Amino acid sequence: MIRRLPPLLKTGPAARRLGLFALCGALAAGVGFFAITPRQAESLITQGGYFFLFAVFAGFVIYAGRVVQARRAVWQAWLRAPGWPLVVITAASAVALWSDPFKHKILFDEYVLQGTALHMHTTKEVGTVIRAYDIAGSWTPIDTFLDKRPYFFTFLVSLAHDLTGYRIANMFLVNAALTPVFFGLVYWLGREATGRRGPAYLAMALLATMPLLGQQASGAGMELHNLVMIALVAVLAVLFLRAPDGDRLSLLVLGTVLLSQSRYESVLFVASTGVVIAVGWWRLGRVVLTWPAVIAPLLLVPYVWQKRVTDATPLLWQLQEGQTSRFSLSYLPHNLEGAWRFFFSTSGAVANSWYLSGLGVAGLAWVLWTAWRWARTRDRREWSPFVVAALAFGGAVVANLALLMFYYWSSLDDVIASRFALPMCLALALLAAVLVQAGEARGWRALRWASVGLAAWLLVWGIPAMAKRLYTSQNLVMQEVEWEHDELVKRRGPILFISNKSTIPFVLWRVPTVINGVGRQRAAHIKYHVREGTFREVVVAQALRPTSPNGDMGVDPEDLMPPGFRLETIGEKRFGARWARLSRLVAIDGETLVAAPLTSSGLRALAAAP
Repeated sequence: MIRRLPPLLKTGPAARRLGLFALCGALAAGVGFFAITPRQAESLITQGGYFFLFAVFAGFVIYAGRVVQARRAVWQAWLRAPGWPLVVITAASAVALWSDPFKHKILFDEYVLQGTALHMHTTKEVGTVIRAYDIAGSWTPIDTFLDKRPYFFTFLVSLAHDLTGYRIANMFLVNAALTPVFFGLVYWLGREATGRRGPAYLAMALLATMPLLGQQASGAGMELHNLVMIALVAVLAVLFLRAPDGDRLSLLVLGTVLLSQSRYESVLFVASTGVVIAVGWWRLGRVVLTWPAVIAPLLLVPYVWQKRVTDATPLLWQLQEGQTSRFSLSYLPHNLEGAWRFFFSTSGAVANSWYLSGLGVAGLAWVLWTAWRWARTRDRREWSPFVVAALAFGGAVVANLALLMFYYWSSLDDVIASRFALPMCLALALLAAVLVQAGEARGWRALRWASVGLAAWLLVWGIPAMAKRLYTSQNLVMQEVEWEHDELVKRRGPILFISNKSTIPFVLWRVPTVINGVGRQRAAHIKYHVREGTFREVVVAQALRPTSPNGDMGVDPEDLMPPGFRLETIGEKRFGARWARLSRLVAIDGETLVAAPLTSSGLRALAAAP
């Protein structure tokens, strides 16, 4: 194929556009890596990232409309008689959403995403709000930072805020809406892989009954959205290979750019798309290169900028004690052990499905054996569009998992890191469908036996694992944050909260909050604002820990307030082995804090406070 490509590139219009594509690639490399500093890149993303993403998303929607219009007969026929596929898609979505409560699962990642969506909604800038106050009836952000996470998911949530008004529940609603979309894409891919509905239904059922997927569908994270984008771009790759034309190429390219903004590692699928496009040109016998494809390298520059900002900001790395690098060969043995335990553990201690893993690995073995037989056959059939796309995207999924094995926090048996395995779980589900179809073709009733096995696994392992609700029952920090919020709303406001964890959840709840390290340095400011009536009360959060062999409890040294701060305990509660305390600040340096009616000078000072 490589020998046949050069002649295709010598035609006039194609050659000119390829020259422009190469120029855009060189320009993207220069601008992305060398022309500007990380500080300048941070400013450009903050100020222009929203509008960049809006333009790419709008282009994607426009080209999607054109492709859908060209296939009107196909989807209209399906809408008139959706039949069993719609029933199974609905049932799979219901199972996934039912399996876990709608709560925050990954702290404080999901709150950071929600804070970013809030800021994109209110200001059309990319940033995460960490401090805000109610000034003259308007909730006004004071401090923000540029998060390390790609922001396509938060952009979609900000659109939901734009259309319906801001509410924390919108992020859960977006994930709930994406759930049937995901299962619809899995059905389409499964049907393409096997040519039959039954194995596609099995792939959907394997994913719907895996506790991990339900936890993401009912959470506020970006993992389900990333899965949807991987499956969607894979579908677009198959459609392009079926009939390579300009609209399908543009849609595939723009979808890939959006996919790269869905998770850090998803930029790997850019290479998959490149392979698919090259195969499409080869089979078509000519080069199709539209303007979105020509400027595609420039559209990836914001991803490079954000990565450079993250690389230059060690605080965003969130390394654990003793670690100095995010990626290292030393992490590999532990991560490999964690991956084995996640995919094949039968203990119920992780939100996995060993049944899905077993069928998927068996399906992979079957595919490899079939490929070996194909390679030894002289009269080889040409690969179908699905096979080409599956190899390209499957390679990226494997590369994704391999890369994560060198990451410092990628032990997949960790309840927080398990979500990184979802792209591989999607691939395993499709491989399981291929295996079952191979058995059906030989008259082994493989679908029936695989379904019986799934039912047995679900009754013995799946439902008990779902009942454990690992992300919520073991997420003690989330429970502590919610308890603090419940205690705060009981009190007569306005309240200034001094947190020992993070300000972001309380900013989303519109509770003025500072971190305790800041509160310790702002004694004069606190006294002034309470005296002016800006805040009626100041509440301080602290952690308690044993201070003697007899079990006496004392405040964690990291949460101690200055000696001049006199606190009065208003509540204590234990979360696992950790005790949390809420106290009311009653005096500073002997001066009792008494709130006065709110004045305009207090508002002005609050707006100008550092």
